[in-house]
Amino acid sequence: MAIFLKNLLAERSTERVEENLNKGKVYVFSPGTMYQFFRAGICWIAPADGCAIIEAWGAGGSGAEMCCCGFGLPGNAGAYTRKCITITAGQSVSGNVGFSCGNADDLCFRGCSEPTGVCWIGLAQSDGTTTNGCLCAQGGKGGVSYCSTTPSGYCCYTAGGFCTTRTEADNCGIACNYCANGTGWIACGYGGDVNCCGQVGCSHFFGCHPRCPCQFYYSIPLPANLFACGPGQWATYRTENDNAHSLWSGQGRKQMVQATNALSKSPTRGLPLNYCWRSNRACGCYNMHGCFPYQPIGSGGVPPTPCPDVRDHGVRGGHGGIRIRFIET
Repeated sequence: MAIFLKNLLAERSTERVEENLNKGKVYVFSPGTMYQFFRAGICWIAPADGCAIIEAWGAGGSGAEMCCCGFGLPGNAGAYTRKCITITAGQSVSGNVGFSCGNADDLCFRGCSEPTGVCWIGLAQSDGTTTNGCLCAQGGKGGVSYCSTTPSGYCCYTAGGFCTTRTEADNCGIACNYCANGTGWIACGYGGDVNCCGQVGCSHFFGCHPRCPCQFYYSIPLPANLFACGPGQWATYRTENDNAHSLWSGQGRKQMVQATNALSKSPTRGLPLNYCWRSNRACGCYNMHGCFPYQPIGSGGVPPTPCPDVRDHGVRGGHGGIRIRFIET
């Protein structure tokens, strides 16, 4: 007896029932812009009685400008927090979505990005009680960049007090955007049933020479519960200096896009033209390149890869975000 694919598909489709789909309606708030954001905050009003699962991500730290020669560390990811609350029709949830640092002209360090805050004030219940609360997801620390023409990046960050790991005899190693004495800034989440700190960005200096970034790897931190459940992850890519679409200074954005796409269930390759030194893309490798938020919500920013006589502003971190999943009862 002949077996046809269309018959098999029809048979299986009627028998299979998905049991693990999330219920409810989802509302998401994040600006995704360069300059404009939710200046008056956001306000969500429950359409009926039910429960609301509120998630908040702080903004990711931004990569910092460096001129002529040097290297940098990625920005750190923003924190994450989540809480499930019982809510009544008409009750509101308000908040402010964190904005990542867009001050692209600040050399070496842009500062820490903004937190995302959420609060709710319960309506009076029959027993006279109310349910009030708030969440806070802090923003990530920006990446630190150094100007150097001779020492390896590993040596510079070791001398600067950052956490480093030596990997080879010729002073190659890994440097992370956190101070070895514990004084570095780590974004934390507060007030939720689940609170996760932001992960730390790292640069891998193999090849050990600032004028040859073709041997550098960058691990960009991603916040918790964005691409996968649980604590945050890293997207790692490698740079080069002879690719027509990523010539040295200003590179990293395309590679990060490729690595991030691999985290998706429906990845697309993409091939943005970014000859930085010829400035034949919309923003070149200068101020606008450092202002545009290419990164996903809460993700750390790509560090700079400057070359002789050409600066690089790096890439700013991803803005914060608020996600509310409402399930009517």
